[in-house]
Amino acid sequence: MRVLLTGHQGYLGTVMAPVLAAAGHEVVGLDAGLFADCVLGPAPADPPGTRVDLRDVTAEHLAGVDAVIHLAALSNDPLGSLAPELTYDINHHASVRLARLARDAGVQRFLYASTCSVYGAAGATSW
Repeated sequence: MRVLLTGHQGYLGTVMAPVLAAAGHEVVGLDAGLFADCVLGPAPADPPGTRVDLRDVTAEHLAGVDAVIHLAALSNDPLGSLAPELTYDINHHASVRLARLARDAGVQRFLYASTCSVYGAAGATSW
């Protein structure tokens, strides 16, 4: 299965990518790279990916994808307090838009992982 992993260079994505690959999936990443240099421990194996802001994702980024695992978000409370509009735009609006793009592109599976942050995008995967 070809899996698009958003946030593949983030805290959870760097752990999820090798787990998916070990399970036999073809992993492709999509990340803005904001947290790419903030890893703990050895540098993770980085799957092939595209550096793009979640708000700029297009249908072309989803071509040939069987599943999306959506981890990309601005996930810390200080950032949410500093720029709540930006955080909401990325965590909610861009997540909903990604889910709709995936649906329209024929992606069969969409998994949204939430941090339960006050600024999160609860319900973003509702078609």
